[in-house]
Amino acid sequence: MDCIIYMRPCIFDSGACTPLDFGCMRKLCRFVGITCALTCILTTLHAQAAVNGNRISVRNLTEPGTVTRSPTLFERLPHGKTGVDYINVMDLQHRMSYLNYAGSVCGGIAIGDVNGDGKNDLYFVSAPRSNKLYIQEEPWVFKDATEEFLLSGEDRWGAGVAMVDIDNDEDLDLYVCNYDAPNQLFINQGANKPFEESAASYGLDMVDASLMPAFADFDNDGDLDVYVLTYRYVQSGGRPSRPPVGVKNGRPYILPAFEKYYHLRQTGPNGYTADTCGRPDRLFRNNGNGTFTDISTEAGITESGHGFSATWWDYNGDGLLDLYVGNDFTDPDHLYHNNGNGSFTDVIAEVMPYTTWSSMGADCADINNDGLLDFMSADMAATTHYKSIITQGEMGDRRWFLENAHPRQTMRNTLYLNTGTKKFMETAFLANVAKTDWTWAVKLADFDNDSWVDLFVTNGSARMFTDADRHIAPSMLIGRTEWDLWKDSEPFIEQNLAFKNRGDLHFDDVSKEWGLDHHGMSYGAAYGDLDGDGDLDLVTADLDEHVGIYRNTSSTGHRVTLRLKGKVNNSHGIGCIVGIETKENGIQVRQNNPMTGFLSSNEPILHFGLGKARTIDKLTVTWPGGKKQVFTGLKADKHYIIEEQASSMPASPIEAPQFTEVGQQTGLHFTHQERAFSDFQRQPLLPGKHSQLGGGMAWGDADGDGDEDIYVAAAAGQSGALYLQKGKGRFVKDTTNHALFNAHRRHEDMTPLWLDFDSDGDFDLFVASGGVECNPGDPILFDRLYLNNGKGKLTQASKEILPQKAISSGPAAAADFDADGDLDLFIGGRVVPGQYPVAPESRLLQNNNGVFKDMTSKLAPGLKHAGLVTSALWSDVQADGQPDLLITLEWGTVKCFSNANGRLTDTSTERGLSNYTGWWNSITGADLDRDGDIDYTVMNVGINTRYGMPSPDTPALLYYGFIDDSQRPKILEARTMQNDLFPLRALNYLSEFIPSIRKNFPTYRSFASATLSSIFSPAQLNQTLQLSADHFESGFLINDGRGKFTWRALPRLAQASPGFGVVTTDMNGDGNTDLHCVQNFFTREPGTGLWRGGIGFSGSFDNGGHFHVTPFAQSGFLVDGDGTGLTVCDFDEDGWPDLVATQNNQRMLAFKNNHPSSAKHPLRLQLQGLKNNPTGVGSRVIVSFVKGGIKAQELYAGSGYLSQSSATMYLAAPEHLDRIEIHWPDGTQSEASASDHDQHLLIIKHPELAD
Repeated sequence: MDCIIYMRPCIFDSGACTPLDFGCMRKLCRFVGITCALTCILTTLHAQAAVNGNRISVRNLTEPGTVTRSPTLFERLPHGKTGVDYINVMDLQHRMSYLNYAGSVCGGIAIGDVNGDGKNDLYFVSAPRSNKLYIQEEPWVFKDATEEFLLSGEDRWGAGVAMVDIDNDEDLDLYVCNYDAPNQLFINQGANKPFEESAASYGLDMVDASLMPAFADFDNDGDLDVYVLTYRYVQSGGRPSRPPVGVKNGRPYILPAFEKYYHLRQTGPNGYTADTCGRPDRLFRNNGNGTFTDISTEAGITESGHGFSATWWDYNGDGLLDLYVGNDFTDPDHLYHNNGNGSFTDVIAEVMPYTTWSSMGADCADINNDGLLDFMSADMAATTHYKSIITQGEMGDRRWFLENAHPRQTMRNTLYLNTGTKKFMETAFLANVAKTDWTWAVKLADFDNDSWVDLFVTNGSARMFTDADRHIAPSMLIGRTEWDLWKDSEPFIEQNLAFKNRGDLHFDDVSKEWGLDHHGMSYGAAYGDLDGDGDLDLVTADLDEHVGIYRNTSSTGHRVTLRLKGKVNNSHGIGCIVGIETKENGIQVRQNNPMTGFLSSNEPILHFGLGKARTIDKLTVTWPGGKKQVFTGLKADKHYIIEEQASSMPASPIEAPQFTEVGQQTGLHFTHQERAFSDFQRQPLLPGKHSQLGGGMAWGDADGDGDEDIYVAAAAGQSGALYLQKGKGRFVKDTTNHALFNAHRRHEDMTPLWLDFDSDGDFDLFVASGGVECNPGDPILFDRLYLNNGKGKLTQASKEILPQKAISSGPAAAADFDADGDLDLFIGGRVVPGQYPVAPESRLLQNNNGVFKDMTSKLAPGLKHAGLVTSALWSDVQADGQPDLLITLEWGTVKCFSNANGRLTDTSTERGLSNYTGWWNSITGADLDRDGDIDYTVMNVGINTRYGMPSPDTPALLYYGFIDDSQRPKILEARTMQNDLFPLRALNYLSEFIPSIRKNFPTYRSFASATLSSIFSPAQLNQTLQLSADHFESGFLINDGRGKFTWRALPRLAQASPGFGVVTTDMNGDGNTDLHCVQNFFTREPGTGLWRGGIGFSGSFDNGGHFHVTPFAQSGFLVDGDGTGLTVCDFDEDGWPDLVATQNNQRMLAFKNNHPSSAKHPLRLQLQGLKNNPTGVGSRVIVSFVKGGIKAQELYAGSGYLSQSSATMYLAAPEHLDRIEIHWPDGTQSEASASDHDQHLLIIKHPELAD
């Protein structure tokens, strides 16, 4: 019995929303004599609201308690119980059995209600046999109705399927892709009548290597268009005996008879090979009259590829559906941006940092509940060391491709995080989903109803086609197909995997716990609510066994499901975006696109898990074209049917971001340009390049006109550049010193510093020289000191002034460590050319009346051989008036050398720093928790790499030395697993440079089980230099006021890529510290992964020192290149701190602070010191706040990564401040009131200079 109830709907009327009135429902039910409590249990309750023909309907879900519970979240139901006896047969005798090698060996699945009885039905596509339709007669009981509905598909090799309403009559139709036979369109005639095959009349009877259809209304005209994905044609007789290549005018080409099967693939700068080619995909526009037109060419869809996924999604939120196409092998993936005029532009290289190599299934969902749709593309990366070795095989010419593809490709899953900007981050390793074995389908959905989107993937393959011990030479394929060579092998059985989303970008493997750990060969998968209880059930296409039907038995977590009914738009609201908000869970967003994963089609509804939330506070539907409907106060555990209404809402205003990149407008046109240099040829097993570490900058008044200019460090082979500030954000490149800088272009600039080294009242320029594009001891490694004549004309200081030592330097920092009034230098040794990881010397240079002397051995003996130094900072750690030295190390800790009357001693252990051995990159200081002492931000490699999150028990390891019979030292990386050590690199690559390995381990299987101790003897390993790292998180060292530190990690989002340049400054005048950081390291060796998934990040600290990442679109600070230096300065002279970033091998960026309307103008503080330290470097500032509390700040010369920021300090807005104390480097003090400022500028002179 149904209770039809009319309610007050939520309709936009002058901006007001009215919630559904469930109290009226109960009253009306009593009036008609129905007991609501009984009705909710025994009947399906429908509620409808009608206003101007637009309605929202509600139906109770099936009570979870009415089904049998399972010990796991999912229960695989036996076919004897369900009646679904369908098997995806792998027919070895079929005339097209050569297709068993491809992904279409196992057809797709579609879930939906085809006969309109309110219960979901199942449709299965078969490759070698007939397709099958199973009608659900009662919960979990199906019958074969294929013949009744004429849906067998005839004798065609079927692949993917979509179940959508193609003719817009509100019932579900079917479109099936076939190989080398016309695709089929089955139109639902309704009323349990047979379907009518109509592909030809609709213009959709395409004949090609069709794989999967993807329907969407890309032009927002109200009907569904379709993109047909293709794979490749297989030549049934195998390769021809002669290469199918001709030569014309000296250029190779594929002979016309073979263009269907082959193309030329580049294998090197001048090398090509004839390789199998993918087919061109097709885009068909729905004409609205029952016909479709192929508009591929005019739409800009012209590329060919081995397609495995086609996913419609609005990646940039502009209201137009865009398309991601995932291609196998070397064929690039595409992100087709919808231009809004019927055409598309491939923007993948501009939007994504890199793509998967063998792109398989894909899906999009909001994985971190920030209201933005993220994206996942699967690959075939193995989950265990053993499997990764036996499936990697020979890299061969793939190495050249992986190093030169555009965009770059990686041989693992990718998880793209939507930042709300024009760039996506890649976070698969961070989220623990980078490796899921031989994955086909990707299904992102909230399976446990806790409000977080989980992940399910299908795995397995007809054969282990990637068996590294079975190398298939091209000659073996002459006259034979790939399947001919593999058909007698064993099936490749893999386990399906499920991952629970724990929030905060972290997934846990719960495959066994959830009952989804089936071992087999699973390809397609689809989900839907098969029993009406509001949770998502699963169906999998398993090769050579019965399909998997999984009942979701969840009894916890509230939920809702939504059915969208388009009136102007397509009848099932395909392409709609629905967002909900609850007090308990915040924001959740879903896109209505049932065609995701691999070859399959989900039930065309939307599902939201609500966790503990019993009410949806707000639900917003955005229809294709941008129209919105909003509802409030919706109860949980219901199924809602929402009909499209004709009215629309104005778009919400978008606040401008805090920063805007204006580098080109300022005149800062510098582009860092590296020349070609092969680090890996010199040291083949090097983890990453050292010839591209540079790209710093320094601010100082070069020309003596009172404003700050900038020197930008150059790469080897390039001249450094000085840009003079000409007022209001305009810079002009200096030409006076061009000849001088050009004479030193062979040097690799590392850290530059502007300081008055000779105490003559102007700013001189120091530049550290580094890099590895030379031999050890080469004079181009000499650091340089340029003396200023006071007007910006520089001359190089003599070698008597600056000691000439040919060391590859990295960081440099200055301070008056000996308290004699002038500035001394620390220069960190970065690397020895060609001998990584051997550490060079670091140096402490004491300034004696403008002449520097190396005093390291005498005053800081522990500093000389500290390690591979990456950054340095002079800071008064325990506020005793003496600057201490902090350095960060690669393969080491953050070290603190405490200053006791000019002598530096390593006190790292007693300060709590010795427990964190990492690959540290940079350091800077600020009072993060506003307690009056200096805390430190230290950037590390992050936890989004193949190295994972090491620990003292499972560190990353590196050995360097003579570990074989050659006379050349080798690098060997290792990792800890199962309480033993294993080599990190693959057999083919290691054995190329350590040939003895191949002799002892001739097969990949033998090597896959080999521990380090079985490969090398103790004597071989013991004679090597051994390094370890057990901590890769970036974070904060919180000072207890006595110089002892507590570690606090940055949020996980900030761990997505290695951090380099970092600044900590109050950017909005609120008194709390803001943090900005640039990320990435582009030049890692391909075997160790791509470290370019970040775009930089920013955030703010609260009063307790806790850091919160600012949403990227709100910040506007975005550096997606190979970020190096980062500095703070007011380059447009508007009184607000701006940011300038440098990138290796890319242009520099300048970010203007737009200072949001809510921000308070900060107080600028400039110090006037004595002539040998005119800006007061090393001064400590203590501010007290009107409402209580204090905050410390220091002035640095050299901080972050290879850079020096402006000497102007930025404090809270004057109205927040009371008193300001200055502790000068010589021990004297000054005090001032914040109210003494002039237009938010406060200048404080050293007491000896004060009137």
